Amino acid sequence: MSDIKKSIIQQKIEEGVNIEQLKNDTSCYCPLPWVHLHISAIGDVLPCCISEWGEASLGNINNNSFDEIWNGEQMRQFRVKMMNDKPDARCKVCYEKEKTGNWSLRYAEIKKHHHDAKSYILNTEEDGTSLDSKPIYWDIRFSNICNMRCRMCGHFSSSRWFADAKAIREQYGNYNYSVGEPHTNQAIIHGVKDSTALLNRLDEYIPYVKEFYFAGGEPLIMEEHYRILKRLDELELYNVYIRYNTNFMQMHYKDLDVIEMWKKFKNVHVAASIDASGARAELIRKDTVWATIERNVERLAKDAPNVHFEVSPTLQILNILTISDLHREWVEKGYMKPELMFFNILVNPPYYNLKALPMELKEQAKEKLEQHVEWIENRTSMFPGKFKDTVNNTINFMMSEDLSATDALPNLIDQTKKLDTIREEHTPTIFPELDLIWKNYGY
Repeated sequence: MSDIKKSIIQQKIEEGVNIEQLKNDTSCYCPLPWVHLHISAIGDVLPCCISEWGEASLGNINNNSFDEIWNGEQMRQFRVKMMNDKPDARCKVCYEKEKTGNWSLRYAEIKKHHHDAKSYILNTEEDGTSLDSKPIYWDIRFSNICNMRCRMCGHFSSSRWFADAKAIREQYGNYNYSVGEPHTNQAIIHGVKDSTALLNRLDEYIPYVKEFYFAGGEPLIMEEHYRILKRLDELELYNVYIRYNTNFMQMHYKDLDVIEMWKKFKNVHVAASIDASGARAELIRKDTVWATIERNVERLAKDAPNVHFEVSPTLQILNILTISDLHREWVEKGYMKPELMFFNILVNPPYYNLKALPMELKEQAKEKLEQHVEWIENRTSMFPGKFKDTVNNTINFMMSEDLSATDALPNLIDQTKKLDTIREEHTPTIFPELDLIWKNYGY
C-alpha cells in the first residue's frame, strides 16, 4: 500500500493482535467482505445470510456482474466501515446479540476467517478497493426450488407452495403466513437467473475456496449444486469443507447419487432440517415421507460414515413439546450422537413463535426440555454443555415475552384451518399435546 494512514484493523493486523483480542477490542469489524460471497434466493449479494434481503443489498447478481459488485461502490464503502470498526445497518443482528452478551455470527467469522482475510485487508486501498481478495467462502442460494411445503414457509421461499397459496387465496381471499408475501397468480421461481454465466465467471476461484454452504429451497435437488460437486471432483479438491442445510428427503438427482459423491470428500457436514418424527414430521414439512427420511439416515451412516451428520430443527409452537421425543428416539436408534442437535428458533411467522404459547404450555415445554437435558447428561460422560446452552437459550427466548394475548394464536387457528382444508389434514389429531390451544381458540 502507499504511505497513507492505516485503518484501525490494518494497524491491529500489523501489531499481531490475536483473534481473541480482536474480538474483544472491536465492536463492528467482520472479515466477510473480503472472503465471502453470499447470494440470496432473490439474487441480492449480502454481507451474510442473516442480513435482510433488499435493504442490506450490496448489489443484485441479476442486474450487475460479479466484478461490478465485488469492488463496486457499496462493497467498497462497506469494507471501509469494517476496516475502521464502524457500524453498518446491514449488521444489526450481530450488534443486537452482542449487546445482550450472546455469541454472534461476527464473532464466529472473526474466529474462522480473519486469518484468511488478513493479507487482503492489508492490501485494501483507502477507498475499500481490494483487487487481490477472493471469495473463498460461498453461500449461493441458486433458487427457491424445493420439494416441500413446510407449514412455516410460503410461496416466496418454496416453489412447491404455489398451488396451496393459490387455492387458499381463491377460497378465502387471503392467506397470512409471512411478511411481504407477494400475491400473484403465477408461480415464483427466483434466484440466480443465469447460473451458468455466474459459475463460469467464478470458476477461477474454485481452487482457492475453503468452504461451500448449500441451502435452499432444497439444495439437493438443484442442478448448480451438483455442477459444483462435479467440478470439485474434476479438480480433485477433496479437502474442501462442504456444508449443508437440507430436508434430507431426496438423495438422488437425475443419474447422480449424492451419498456416493460425498464419499470422495473428507469434510462434508450435513445439518438436517427435521422438526419431529412420524406423522408430526409429515404435517409440519408437507411432502415428507418419514420412512424415506429414516431410510436415508440409515444409509448415510452405513455407506458414508465419514460424513458429519447432525439435526437442526426449527423450534416453534407445533414441535416444542415433542422435539425431545425425536432426539431421544434417534439417539437410541443410533442415528445420531446425542450432542449433535442444534436448535433454530423461529421468529416469523409470529403465530408459530414460541413467545405466543400460553403460559401453561410454556411451563410444560420448559419442564420437558430440562428433563431431556438430564437424560442426555446421564447417558454419556462425553456430552458437552453446548446442547444444554442451546436448550437454555430456547427457554429464555420463550419466556422473555408473552405474546399469547396478541392476535398470534387466533391467526394460528385461522391459518391451520385453511391449510388443513386445502391439504385434507387435521392438525389437532396429530398434535393432541396442544389441545389447550385448539380448544380455547376455536379450532
